[in-house]
Amino acid sequence: MTSTPTGVAWRLYLRTLAEAGLDVASVGAWIAAGELRPARRRLARGALVAVTVAAAIPGVRAIRADLQGAAEPVIPGAHSGLPFVDAGIRVPAGEPAAGKASARRQVVLTGAAGLTTAVAISAGAAMAVRRLERRWLERLTRQGHPHPHRALGVRMAALYSVVVVPSRLLAARKAAEADRRENAAGGRHTTTGTE
Repeated sequence: MTSTPTGVAWRLYLRTLAEAGLDVASVGAWIAAGELRPARRRLARGALVAVTVAAAIPGVRAIRADLQGAAEPVIPGAHSGLPFVDAGIRVPAGEPAAGKASARRQVVLTGAAGLTTAVAISAGAAMAVRRLERRWLERLTRQGHPHPHRALGVRMAALYSVVVVPSRLLAARKAAEADRRENAAGGRHTTTGTE
């Protein structure tokens, strides 16, 4: 038996699958809307953006709450185990020492290099996907398909699901394992509140 109560780990996987399913459906619907007249296409794509934003709000709020929790200043004496420390003194959470400036610069440079690489890979992938879309659309049109944009939407949604769903499930698995390790180390279960 695991320390996770029945259904708690599955909620994470179901939420991940639902979010990935929404993304896959939105990719297919966005492309399939290209077949509509301009006014209806704008309306359909605007509604799609509104639904996607509404579905993303809870996740953004959770991330923001996590970031705010991590950015709170450290209060000496709160959980330090020192009995005579003044709890009114606030010390910044990540105050680097004067000798750590080169290490901090190295971290900034590494982060900038990583960000530049990620942007380049994302731009390259976007251009490759756009080229593949055009190629498939031209082929479907040449072959006389009655609804080439719809067929292209189905193809691109299938391709997107093959690429995205496994990676998101892997990330959910890692998050569940990290939560399980944290709960085992802390001795207190976050969901039930029991030890």
